Amino acid sequence: MNDQQLQPTTAQADLTAERDAESDAKKVTWFFIGFLGNILGIIIASIYEPTPSASRLLGESPEYAALYTDSYKAKSRKIQIRQSIIGCVVPVGFMIFIWILMGTFFP
Repeated sequence: MNDQQLQPTTAQADLTAERDAESDAKKVTWFFIGFLGNILGIIIASIYEPTPSASRLLGESPEYAALYTDSYKAKSRKIQIRQSIIGCVVPVGFMIFIWILMGTFFP
């Protein structure tokens, strides 16, 4: 297989894996893990590595499966970390808002 044949497969595997990771992501779950776990939630999100469904890789070449799996894991981890950070920041923002309100109404 030459480089010209391999290149579209690589791009296709990356694109498909990122699309699937985006649709499979449990964004609300990772938000609440960050919300309830704070920094620990972010650490868990950065360590946990989801795996793609094996049925998506049936009939594909080993190279395609490896590229797809690597791209899927990277995109999923990026989504998990982003959502858990958002979940971690929301309580801080809420506390700042309450602090401002308390200073405004109770000088």
